Order: sequence, then C-alpha cells, then structure tokens
Amino acid sequence: MYSFPLPYLSFLVHFHEDHDYFECHEVLEEYWKEKTDGARDSIWVGLIQVAVSFYHHRRSNFAGAQKLAVKALTIFQKRKEELRKLGIDEDAFINQLTSRLQEIKEGKTFTPMAIPFADEEVIHQYRHFQQTFSSELKTENPDYLYNKHLLRDRSDVIAAREQSLKERRGRELLVTTGAPSDYDS
Repeated sequence: MYSFPLPYLSFLVHFHEDHDYFECHEVLEEYWKEKTDGARDSIWVGLIQVAVSFYHHRRSNFAGAQKLAVKALTIFQKRKEELRKLGIDEDAFINQLTSRLQEIKEGKTFTPMAIPFADEEVIHQYRHFQQTFSSELKTENPDYLYNKHLLRDRSDVIAAREQSLKERRGRELLVTTGAPSDYDS
C-alpha cells in the first residue's frame, strides 16, 4: 500500500501533527541504523538533523540548533534528487531551512514549519498514514515535548551502556595484565 518507508511517513506525521521532533529523530534513526548502509551523510541523517535542530531551537538551544541546521543543509545540497524522490520540493525546503537558520542565528523564537511537498503520491500516503496513525498521537504537555530527552525512560539504554563498559574494562584488564577477566569463561 505504501511506497514510502513507514518510518518516513511516521516522521512526517510527528513533524507536522504533534511537532514531536524528538520522536521524529527516534523513528528515523532506528530506520537509518537498521535498513541503510549507515552513511553519515544520508538523506535520513539530514532529516534527523532537521528534527533535532527544531527540538533544540524550540528549547532555545540556539548553538545546537544552528550546528544541526548547517549539517542538514549541507547534506540536502548534495542530495537534492533524494529529497525529490521522497516527494519533497527540494528547493523550497532548502530555502525554508536557510531562512530558519537565519532565524536561529538571530535568536528568534521557534515556530513550527511544514515540509513542502512536490509529489501528490507522498501527500496521499502521508494523509492516509496520518488518518490511521492519528489516534495514536499523544497529546503531550509542552514540558514533556520540550524536555523529552530528559524525561523519557532510558533504563534499557543505560543498562546496555553499563554492560558494554563492563565488557570493555574486562578486555582491557586482560590485555594489560594477562589476567583472565569475568568474560573469559
């Protein structure tokens, strides 16, 4: 039914409907890591960077917003054809982001922005996906949307990082002392 990847359509719904830019980042980052070659200059990374730039801008983190907007614009300048294949009006989008970058540099207050579409098919699929997905959109309080990175449950990520650190320290102990670690069994 959908010719565009579902994470992309989910990104568009979050971007346009609930302005949950952190969730935009989450759905595309997962897709980028699992389904692509992981190139740091992929179109998916550019879209992730736009969402994170907006997240920072809304929180008045102008330095972070600027840094990511510049990176995203660099990717989009090189990958205009890929933007077009995603149904995005690449020139209008790049112009909007360039204007947004100027607003960030001037310290202007954040306002949401719509991604301009140039393809009826992406509009059709976006609207269909939006209708099926809209019941799942959370009406979060603004504090949660603004500070989601601080307020979400990250216990699984923290546990995985601690396990990785423990394993790395065990390997380092083995290399430096020759003594077996807990991981040699």
